Parts: sequence; structure tokens; C-alpha cells
Amino acid sequence: MPNSVDNLEIIKNQNTLLKEMLNGSWNAIGIIDLQSNFKYINKAFSPVFGYTNIELLKISLYELVLPKFKESFLNLLKENQANEYNNRLTIGCLRKDNQMVYLDIIIKLMNNKKMFVINALDITEDVTEQKLINQFIIQFHTDANGNILKASDAFYKLLGYTYDKLVFLNYKELISTETPNDVIQSINSSITKGTHWDGNLVLKKSDGGLFFVYLASKPTKNKYGDIVGHSALMMDMTSEINLEKNQNILQEKLVDEEEKLEIMAETMRTVAHEWRQPLNIISLEAQGLAFEIDFSDEIDKEQIKHKLENISLSTQKLSNIINSFQEVTELKGSKKKRHIKDILLDAIQIANLYDLEYLQEEHLDTKSFRTYPKELASALSSILINAKEQILKNDIREIKIKTYESLGNIVCEISNNGGNIPDEIFEKIFTPYFSTKIVKNGVGLSLYTCKIIIELHLKGKILVKNLENGWVKFTISLPIGALEE
Repeated sequence: MPNSVDNLEIIKNQNTLLKEMLNGSWNAIGIIDLQSNFKYINKAFSPVFGYTNIELLKISLYELVLPKFKESFLNLLKENQANEYNNRLTIGCLRKDNQMVYLDIIIKLMNNKKMFVINALDITEDVTEQKLINQFIIQFHTDANGNILKASDAFYKLLGYTYDKLVFLNYKELISTETPNDVIQSINSSITKGTHWDGNLVLKKSDGGLFFVYLASKPTKNKYGDIVGHSALMMDMTSEINLEKNQNILQEKLVDEEEKLEIMAETMRTVAHEWRQPLNIISLEAQGLAFEIDFSDEIDKEQIKHKLENISLSTQKLSNIINSFQEVTELKGSKKKRHIKDILLDAIQIANLYDLEYLQEEHLDTKSFRTYPKELASALSSILINAKEQILKNDIREIKIKTYESLGNIVCEISNNGGNIPDEIFEKIFTPYFSTKIVKNGVGLSLYTCKIIIELHLKGKILVKNLENGWVKFTISLPIGALEE
């Protein structure tokens, strides 16, 4: 049998072997007392903290723990004395060179109840990566029903929520009604079925503001394969969407300006055309007058008077043309907030239609909007007057008015059963001085004036369409807020 000397030698060899095994470990392994003073450490502790082993054995682990982790570290030591399963924690420590290091530590109370075995793994790189993810990656996690359990700091920052306001909130509460219904139904179905989903969403911030994201979600499962929730990753697309919107708005403005320039160019061509005849008359009469004065021995006063009257009438015609177009191109009224129903009431009275039984009105709920009410009523009355004149030939006469709101526009539809507009004149009805009447009422500017007021001044649109059974419909769209400035 081995004697006591042999036993001591065996124990010594075992201890030496154990120390070699511990020193060969990548993990920092050691022994600390109940106050966290180091009693034994392997070689891995030195590179973790930057201290020599001799220096570490003179201090406690608590001294190296960062302030924000000290309380949780002490609680771990206390709790492990009563419950050996409370034995793991991630802590941040300060190295000798004042750099931070993060450790995943596991402790085990020794049989003597006076010391702990500690196993520490340097996870600084993983924590740093996770911090970056938390700071810059927009993500959140839900339970199987879609209730939010946790989210990254980037997610809280983007939405403006605090943890207590967001946790356990269902993801549906964050989706804006601006998101198309088919998209909402698709993601809801994905959450219910526990399948992968990706697509574009419009979400609501805590202050009610909107932002656009590309979101990808996937189910999370436990070790038995049961779906226990979902993880979602998002990319903020607000800037790109807004840029695209601004480009579309700019393009619309450019198109709008081109249309305005085209309208004004057409106006100038018309003015030039209408001026040509009276200018020719003035020129001929003036030349005749000058010839008679220079070459006639006897001046016929009556002839001169007649020529001067012709010049005066032509000059007055020029003035009337200028006034007509000035009234169209320069609105002198003031902008006011009105409901389209009230403006149409004025238009109906101007057109002398109010007491006629064949007029039918349907007004759905619409907002009041800022416009030129007098000028708009005048434009709408031109359409109503034309409609009244067209239906006079019918035994059954009908004019229908409908107003409603659609996509940020106030829409007014005016229909009549006076017969379709012939194809050969369809494109000309808004042309200045065009008329199908044998005897013109005015100078043929009513529908042209209507178009100028609606499209040039009110920033709206007017369209005309032939319908079945001899009906014609004018549709006027006026953007809400277009004249707020």
C-alpha cells in the first residue's frame, strides 16, 4: 500500500496537473471569496484585465466592475449562496489601461460555503457588436400574438416611444391607415400563420407622425419547434419615399406650369387674332383719311366724320377685347373659405335654375376650402347655362349636380341630357370665341373663361365626357389647400 509520502506526492502531481489544465484554458478561471477578493486565478485573467496575476491577487473583482453593474454583481453573489441556479451574469469591467471589457461570468459556491469558483469569458467583441446593432439597427420582437416584447434603441428612437409605452403593445397599433388594406391583411395573416413576411409599411410615431419602412419578419421557435413569437427587422425608407414624392410633386408642378404657359400662349394667339380685324380697319380708315387730307382739294366733312367713327368703333372693340381677357387673366376677388354647396347655390341663382323642377342635386360631406367663391360661382354658372340651353330641345329635361370629396379634392359633377357633343367639335368647346350658336350670346368666351378660372387660378381640373343615352358630364376637381398660401 502507498504510504503517506506517496499520497502527498500523488496529490501534488494532481494539483500540478490541475493548474496546468486551468492555465491552459481560454476562459479566465479562478476562486474568489464572499467579498469577491481574488484567491486564485489562472493565467487567462491577466490579459483580460491587463494586470499581472500578482496585482490581481491584491484586489477584488468588485473594484474592477463598472458602477452600473456593481449592484447586480453583488446581488448575484448573495443569491447564489441561497440558490445555486442563480449563477450567471454579464458585467462590464475597467481594465488597467482604462478600456472597458465585458465578461460573461458563471459562479459556483464551493462546499466550504466561503468561496466561489468563477469562470469568466471575454465577450467584449460580441457586446460591442450588439450595442452597435441596438443603436443603429431597427428591430423588435413579439410574442406569438404580435405583442411587442422588446425592441432596439434605434426602434425606440425612431418611433419616439419609451419602453413602458411600447412593451406589450400590439404591432397592429403601430401600422398607419395609410398602409394599403391588402398589405395589412397580408402581414396579419403572416403573424397568425407564423410565416415569413416582408414588404413596405407606413408606421405611426408616438406624436402621430408617419414614417415609411421596409419590414422583414420571421417566426421564432423554442427548442421543441413551437412558434413562440416573431422577430422583425426594418429599414427606414422615409427619406427615399419623400424624395420620390417631392420628385413627383416637382414633375406635377412642371406639367402644371407647362399647361399654364400653353393656356396663356393660346390666349395671346386669340387676342392677336381678334385684334387683327379692328387694327386693319383702323389702318385703312387712317390711310384713307390721310390721303383725302393730302390730295383732295375739297374735304368732305361727312366722309371724314364717318371714317373717324369707324376708327372710334374699332378702338372700342380693341378695348373690349382687352377688358374681356383682363377679367379672365387677372382675378380681382379675394380668397375666402367656403363650402362647394354654397358656391353652387350662387351659381344656380346666376344661371336662373333654382326654381326649375328638372334640376337634381346630391351633396355628400365635404370640407370647406379656400377659393375665389365669386369667380368659381361664375365659372360653374357658365356650365349650367350651357346645360340649360342644350336641354331645351328635349321633352324630358334633366340637369344633375353632384359634389363629393376624393383624394384631397373637392369634386363637382354637372351632367345634362341635352345630347352628346359631336366628335368634330369635342376638342374645341373650351377654345376662345368658339360657339355652335347661330346667334352668339356674348363673344364665345364662357367655357374658355370657365377653364381659365378653374385650371389657371384655382389650380384645378375641368374635364368633359360624353355618356350613354345623350348625357354629357362636366367634372371639376379642386384640390383642397391649393390656395392656402
